[in-house]
Amino acid sequence: MKPTLDSVRRCFELAREKKLAVELLVAMDRSDELTLEVVQHGIADIDNARIVPMDYGDVGHCRNQAALLAQGKYVAFLDGDDLWGKNWIVDAFKMAQADARELVLHPEVNVYFGQDPHVFVHIDSEDRKFDLAGLALVNYWTSLCFVRTAFLVSNPYPETNLLEQMGYEDWGWNLKAISAGALHKCVPETGHAIRMKRVSLVRQTNSAACIAEPSDIFPAALKNRSKKANSMIRIAA
Repeated sequence: MKPTLDSVRRCFELAREKKLAVELLVAMDRSDELTLEVVQHGIADIDNARIVPMDYGDVGHCRNQAALLAQGKYVAFLDGDDLWGKNWIVDAFKMAQADARELVLHPEVNVYFGQDPHVFVHIDSEDRKFDLAGLALVNYWTSLCFVRTAFLVSNPYPETNLLEQMGYEDWGWNLKAISAGALHKCVPETGHAIRMKRVSLVRQTNSAACIAEPSDIFPAALKNRSKKANSMIRIAA
């Protein structure tokens, strides 16, 4: 948790140098006393920081509630064992301000450490290699996004229900964002470091054979793919 808060502090320092107003809202969902003590000590020297106790047992619900409590125009998520790159907030804000469209912003690169270390490069939804239909099989973006607060409030994260095999709240929300008209874009030269644990929500969701919340974007995507294929056949003929 301390390295996570240190990365927030570095981001905030650069943001304030650029005259940006930032706040830190720490949503603590069913946290134990030791974690609370570490966080209280860790945010003591961070201006405009507060702890919000929660009792949901669901990461999607916590993000939704945090968005309702946030005071800024944008929100950016960071899980308690992950790290932001120093320039993340500043560069994401610049990109969001420069584009009038509804954007969900992601770092260009994710470096996974701990269990199963690897590097994951995000794809831009306007990249010519982007395949919308592929989202039916794999999630293209992590949950640590930068997005307009009002958009998130209007399009909340789905909740996880392992017993009913509904999970991957970030995957489901990424689909919902597209359905609501948003573009998933990558902020150039930004990165996050994400800790991989032996026991995690993702691994539990995988074990429960969950699927992401159904989306209405796939019928149209498959129809468009079929039209392109038919067109290619006619040209070849």
